[in-house]
Amino acid sequence: MNALEETKIKLLAVDCLQAMKQQKTFRKLSRELSLPAGVLNRYINGYVLPKKDRAEHLINFFIKNYLLKIIEASKIKGSKYIVTADILSQPFLLNVIAYKAVRELSKKVSIVLTAAVDGIPLAQATANLLGVKFVYAKLTQEFAFSDHYASKSSGKKPISSPFYLPKSLLRKNDNVLIVDDVIRAGTTFDALTSICSQARASIAGIFAMFITASACKELKRRYKVYYLLLVQG
Repeated sequence: MNALEETKIKLLAVDCLQAMKQQKTFRKLSRELSLPAGVLNRYINGYVLPKKDRAEHLINFFIKNYLLKIIEASKIKGSKYIVTADILSQPFLLNVIAYKAVRELSKKVSIVLTAAVDGIPLAQATANLLGVKFVYAKLTQEFAFSDHYASKSSGKKPISSPFYLPKSLLRKNDNVLIVDDVIRAGTTFDALTSICSQARASIAGIFAMFITASACKELKRRYKVYYLLLVQG
């Protein structure tokens, strides 16, 4: 990990502390984190950055005790649906979620791929933290590019319209992390894997904030890749 990557983690830890401070007094937060209130005050007000190990501890604490509750609260009670609009509109939360994805991924990634539009904010945050290229497939072709991959239906899950990706954006032997906010039936995911197959790119992993149990079971049956899930329905 280079100095820039370390600094990103330290700044993210400060963001986590500031978010927690909105809900707790310094005294309560000090007891919760087992850190002196004065130290937390210096971190939160930007006078000093936490060391790397402490920064990682603070981020992981926020993920375990705050983030997962926020995402769980997005699930509609008594329904299989989840509303991600509020989460996707908050860059700080996206950066924390991206951090979790990056820390759990053990395979090397050269490109992050998603489909327009809901997956874009999370995929972009993840690519930024990884320091790799980010691309997204669209339901329309780009006029500036002459040649495109067009997703093909698996037959079991027909799609009304294919997704397109300029061929110059995805190359043979690219290691792809497919990112989406929600995977329900897996139709969009099938379209993205179809594009990867045509490009002869490898799928390094799949990351989603939420995935239905049926979709997760099907993906694990068909693909031997890493699955990075925050909430499974």
